[in-house]
Amino acid sequence: MPEILLAREGDWRVFTPEAREAAERRDLGELLEVYALTNGFSRKKPNRVYEFARGVVRHDHGKPALAFHLADMTEVTAKVTERTYNGRYDATYFTFTIACANGGSLKLDAYYKRQGDHGHRYYGLGEALRKHVASRRLPAARERLRQGGEVSFGDFGLSPGGLIWKGKKPVPWELVGPARVKEGWVTVELAGGWTKKCARELGVVPDYEVFLALFAELREPLPRIG
Repeated sequence: MPEILLAREGDWRVFTPEAREAAERRDLGELLEVYALTNGFSRKKPNRVYEFARGVVRHDHGKPALAFHLADMTEVTAKVTERTYNGRYDATYFTFTIACANGGSLKLDAYYKRQGDHGHRYYGLGEALRKHVASRRLPAARERLRQGGEVSFGDFGLSPGGLIWKGKKPVPWELVGPARVKEGWVTVELAGGWTKKCARELGVVPDYEVFLALFAELREPLPRIG
């Protein structure tokens, strides 16, 4: 269940000393926004997420403040779902999970009702982190492939010689169909006696836009199937 984002203005809009110290220790720069969240049981003990120019601090009630610098963020999974009630749009639910080089992770998990509200700004933070990580990862992954290495995206993997599925031997690119994205899923069809179809929700494919871009680059020069 996603956390409930509290209104932008309120007594919970506090910059805690612990969060300030964590931000200064990691040199996160200017404080841009404060997001207070609750699990639905008590608004008197909110968790807080602080957006800075160069990163994020998460300070859950009763726990140490954790700082995440942009430079440490290595991959992002993003799941975004529009939900309806009685056939009409109700809200957009989102979960961004950001993995970091030091083994830590940051999760932004909430919903918004309409563009421009506080929830939509919180979603915008997740999108900004996702795009930042993707902009760094794409050229690094492209260079790794150019040198003959492999790049992993969850159950999918890419190599100069073919598509990797669940860590198995690469399927040669000439036997790999296009990556089709539909209703929140990415599906790749295979030929030549291999598993006929590889499919995963976009929300569990790390940096899915990077995966799709590199997939197209590796497959495009070769004869196609599908």
